[in-house]
This record gives sequence, C-alpha cells and structure tokens, in this order.
Amino acid sequence: MQTMRTILRSNNGNKYLSHINESLDRSMNIHARNKESIKKTIILASTTNSYIEGTASLLKLCGQTIRNNLKQQDPDNILKHNEEIIKTMKNMNAFKKPVIIAIDWHDIMYYGNPKTEGVKGTKTKKGTNWAYQFATAAVVVDDRKLTVAVTPVAPHESIVEHVKRLLSKIFELGIKIKLLLLDAGYYTIEVINLLNLYRIKFIMIAHNTGKFKAGDDMMYTTESHRHLTSEQATFRVVAFNGRRKSGRTELFVFATNTDLRAKKIREMFRRRWVVETSYRVINQFLPKTTSKSYSVRKLYFYLAVLFYNIWVFLNYRCGRMMVGHVKLEVMLGVILHCSHDPLTSVIICSCVWGDSSGHVRHG
Repeated sequence: MQTMRTILRSNNGNKYLSHINESLDRSMNIHARNKESIKKTIILASTTNSYIEGTASLLKLCGQTIRNNLKQQDPDNILKHNEEIIKTMKNMNAFKKPVIIAIDWHDIMYYGNPKTEGVKGTKTKKGTNWAYQFATAAVVVDDRKLTVAVTPVAPHESIVEHVKRLLSKIFELGIKIKLLLLDAGYYTIEVINLLNLYRIKFIMIAHNTGKFKAGDDMMYTTESHRHLTSEQATFRVVAFNGRRKSGRTELFVFATNTDLRAKKIREMFRRRWVVETSYRVINQFLPKTTSKSYSVRKLYFYLAVLFYNIWVFLNYRCGRMMVGHVKLEVMLGVILHCSHDPLTSVIICSCVWGDSSGHVRHG
C-alpha cells in the first residue's frame, strides 16, 4: 500500500484535479465572487460522497449559497461536456472497431414523498421502494468501463423509451455497436422489436416462465395477449443450467438474435457485469443529498458520471490510476489549498477521511 508521502508526491491527483476544474468551468455557469470555493466544495463533496452542507461547513463556507448556485445550473450542460470527453477518446481511436455495450438502469433510493418530481416505484431496497432512476450505456475501454450515454428514467414512461434515447446518443457519437447486453428488466416485446428493427445484435436474460428447459436452442415467438399477432417478437432462445456464485444450480435463459454458440453466449453475457462494476465506481463520486429538487438530483448524478469518466480517460491516456488514491490526492489537494494552517488541514482531513466510509456528516 502506498504511504501518505508517496501519495502526496504523485502527480495523478494534480492531473485529475486539473481536468475536473476545467470541466466545471466549461459545464457550470457559476455567478459568484467565491466561484473557486464553490467548485472546491463540489469536488470535495463528490470525492468523499458527502453532503454539500457538511463539506461547506468544514471549509467555512455558506452551504445555502452553494445550494442556490447548484439549483441554477443546467444538468444537461454536464452531459454535453461528458460527450466531449467521449469524442476526444474516439479521436484517440478508442472506438475504432464496433464495441460491446451494456445497458442498465440504476436506482438512487428515496425516502420522502413518493409524489416528488422524478421519483418512481421500484424494487424494495434499504427500506423503501421509491427511487430516482437513471439508465446508462457502458463500454469497456482498456479494462475500464466508460459511460457513453446516460438518461433519466421518467416515472411513467415505458422501458423502450429510455432505450431509444440511449441508442440515439450512441449513434450520434458515431459509436458502432458490435453487441448489446441487457438484463432481464429489458425483456419486453417492445425492446426486442426495436433492436431487431435497428438490426442491433443483442443478448439479454429472458424471463423463465417454465416454457424452457436446459438444452433448448430454438426460435421463439411471443404469445402476449396484450399485443396483436403482428406486434409479437421473434427471437432465438438459448437455455442451459449454470451455477450461481452461491454454488446453487439454476436454469439460465437468454434471448438473442445472434448465431453464437450457446457457450459463447454465456461467455459474452458475463461482460454485462461491467455495468454493475462501473456503477459502483460512479457511486464513489456521488455526493449525498436530501434535496427534493429533480434538477439537483440529476446534476449530482451527471457530475458523478463526468468525474468517473475523467478518471477512465486519464487511465486510457496516462496509465493506471487507482480511484481510491486519486480521490485521496484530490481531497488533500483541495483541503490543503483551502487552509493555510497545517493543523486545521489535519483536523479537516481527519473529519473527512477519519472513518472507513469517508463521509462528511450532514451539517
């Protein structure tokens, strides 16, 4: 493990902090005399998964002023700058060949009034079944997972709507899809028909309704009573027994329009888990908040995606950079820059990084 002295001598944090500062300058319109302090608060809250209010207090700033500035921002500007990073990587030949892309949605659990803007019902988790939902499309670049498209999921829209938006953004960026990987949540007639219409090769987990058994490899047409005969979806079904991490044997059923062998389908689908991995790392850049503002919620998630993608970009351009070490370097850089008193810096660092979670407590 690197020592603190080694971490402070490293230039990785400086590179990352420089890109973050430039990104905030270009994507956020902050009109305040203490603009630099506001930026530092945002960066510190993001890299420590903390509340803006608590972070501002530690840096002796007014949390209300920062919140007011955040509410005035356009979250879509963050995504526009994120697209610039992807285009830069494309110019560096990161996507010179068709790529495997995985799509998934992510829940940010919510505990307030379920009628709040942007909140929708979802699977129960951590004591609630309400959440803000965002869908992402990720691709592996040199063993790192780059988020190439992101969109909020509206409470009452069908699943196929956010899939269309993600695909539209991927096409707009000029990224060619070799194969699309999707979880069982996307196993709908509408999504399958859309992918067939776009001639996109896909593999997704199908619902095991008891119609299939291990060894099945056949063409299948849905029989939904809610759809006309002309609206049904036709695709290939591949089913086989496999083992979960727990060791339990389970029947795995896949829907696909590829001609890959059954074993290859299973191997390819394992790559879908990169989305889960990338989301866990994105979470490491997500500030905490209790805000009911949908705009602020989107802003925070988009910032987390942007900060994560900058880390991926620097890894692609400069070599391996551990996210934990970079976060620590950025935290130390911001705090030491904000305080000319070494003792005060040490106290703040202890408050921010003193426990295993690394969270700044609210207020």
